[in-house]
Amino acid sequence: MNISFYLPEKYFPSEKWLQAWQEHRPLPLEESGKAAAVHCWIYQTWTLLREAGIETSLVKELPTRGVVLALSGTLDSSLRSNHHASDFFLVDIVADGLPHPAAHLHIVQNNAHAQRLPNSCFIPLWPQAALIPRQKSRATLFERVAFFGDPKNLAEEFFSFSWQQHLQEKLSLEFEIRRADRWHDYSDVDAVVAIRDFSRSRQLHKPATKLYNAWLAGVPFIGGHDSAYQTDGQPGVDYLVASSPKQVLEHLRRLKEDFDFRSRLIQNGSESVKKFNQRATLERWKILIQETLPTLALEWQKKSILQRRCYFVAQRAFCFIDRKLR
Repeated sequence: MNISFYLPEKYFPSEKWLQAWQEHRPLPLEESGKAAAVHCWIYQTWTLLREAGIETSLVKELPTRGVVLALSGTLDSSLRSNHHASDFFLVDIVADGLPHPAAHLHIVQNNAHAQRLPNSCFIPLWPQAALIPRQKSRATLFERVAFFGDPKNLAEEFFSFSWQQHLQEKLSLEFEIRRADRWHDYSDVDAVVAIRDFSRSRQLHKPATKLYNAWLAGVPFIGGHDSAYQTDGQPGVDYLVASSPKQVLEHLRRLKEDFDFRSRLIQNGSESVKKFNQRATLERWKILIQETLPTLALEWQKKSILQRRCYFVAQRAFCFIDRKLR
């Protein structure tokens, strides 16, 4: 059964990546800096599967046969479930977007989201490419705290002068919002803070990638109440949770003063990340491509017209509810 990854040319994020596609050259996965969703979820996945000997296609036009995987955001909103032949099986990769009602299966990047959204499965986003871990020579040093990501995904309290002044004057720490071209570089970072807000929102559509990267880098992590962190990690064991700026400061003080505690967090994180590193994620994809999708596609072909119609009525309802509860 033919399995394809669908990636329209217009969604390639740069001329360099577009040229690589047109010349049938793989984009170097070690490329540093910001990785767009289309690269992480489609091109990178397809390339790593190909390197592992798993045959799939990368296509620019949406096929009408076989199994097709596509980012939800690249699919036409007018796409209908009855638009394709009965042997067409569509898998939408939701990422930060919304599940598409015409998809037969949704891939989501948050395990808690998968537990709530019917006809979905969880696959973690790939860790940051070419990640540089914290330098071992820093040893007990604790001077720099950083946030890795778009500033819009950081709680507004961290932008206040008073908070950063308190951090410097009381704890002798500097706080940095690391630019996209250095999202891979943890070499001089002693702690990571990644809190979107202090509202206790579950953030069901967001991944735990920042936590994975900190684990891989050997850096203690302070996060919010994101469901992805809580599902994939163990609060107080391999990362810390803060409900207020004051609690962030308390955690940083303890990390600075208690090296043994800090070391335990880092060690536990290095064990936890084994389930989410590149090798483990590749194994998840191999099982999906080789076992799960062929089985589901064959089961779909055996369904009657009435069963298919009922399936998509339910899908539209699930997607509507998911959007409203976000």
